[in-house]
Amino acid sequence: MTTMDNGLSPADFAATASRAVAACATLGVAEQGALLAGDGLLGVIAAEEAGGLELPLAFAAPVVAAAGAGLLSFPLMENMLLARALQRRQLPLATAIVAGERQATIAWSGAVAARQQGDRVLLNGWVARAPCGADVGLMLVRVGESAAALVSTTDVRIDESGGLDLAQSEVSVELKDVAIAASNLLPEGTWSALEADALVLRAAAILGSAETCLALAKEHVSTRRQFGHALSYNQSIRHTLARHKLGLEGIRQAIARALVAESGLRERRAAFVAASTYGVAISEGAVQMHGGMGFTWDVPVHRHMRRIRTLQAQGDASGVLAALGHDYIAAVAPAAA
Repeated sequence: MTTMDNGLSPADFAATASRAVAACATLGVAEQGALLAGDGLLGVIAAEEAGGLELPLAFAAPVVAAAGAGLLSFPLMENMLLARALQRRQLPLATAIVAGERQATIAWSGAVAARQQGDRVLLNGWVARAPCGADVGLMLVRVGESAAALVSTTDVRIDESGGLDLAQSEVSVELKDVAIAASNLLPEGTWSALEADALVLRAAAILGSAETCLALAKEHVSTRRQFGHALSYNQSIRHTLARHKLGLEGIRQAIARALVAESGLRERRAAFVAASTYGVAISEGAVQMHGGMGFTWDVPVHRHMRRIRTLQAQGDASGVLAALGHDYIAAVAPAAA
């Protein structure tokens, strides 16, 4: 299925996603999954055989951005990616995820070792940064360099003590001789593909949060008065807002470049680095403009800052920046020789 075939554009999904995310505000994780599935959002990039729409990744970006803007607690990006990753080897499970009947997450940090024991595979190791790991039934973990394995969260020891995000819990997990079926071990290359797609979707989630922060900051400085003038009367504040607007557009354009057909890993890394850099600056600037109010529950800018920092850590922003630098050096070195 292509956009030419069905007449759809990624922007068509933004309004639906925003409404669905707003409706999830008072629901538990399982109910959120069912609601999002009912609106067709969990299967945007999954195959039609799994009940999905089989659309390109560009159609998932506005959905994930809406989740970021609304501080959705459900691990939307993880379930969208897993539904597509599992559709070839475990179609019934992929179908259940698309339908909202099963919920899953991905542990983005760490890796485990696998060894065969009869017809089972034993997993040992520590993984971390798994959104909603204590609230879902399934978790994908990295095995070695680029393979992956799907485990039941009831078979692992979960540590819920960490995490900056106040809306979406993040857990660490210990696997000690956790036995899984051989079909739950996904082949080499699975993790690399997931990480590459997650880079641009994570950038979209940061974009959603950063847009919200900038809008809240502009509203606050336009309506809050001090010494007889709105705060925006201060030229330095207007200049800061202008810089943040440029940063926001930089994120948007980097994501757009990463989603064109001819783009590759370099463009996706660049999109994530741009989102991490400008997203943090925009959210921290919004907190600063709100003063002490920026740390209250009723003004969500500090919660968005926490979400952006969490996404930055889940994507290993410093490691991605280093890899991007190596890519560019390798590309220009032959020309300079």
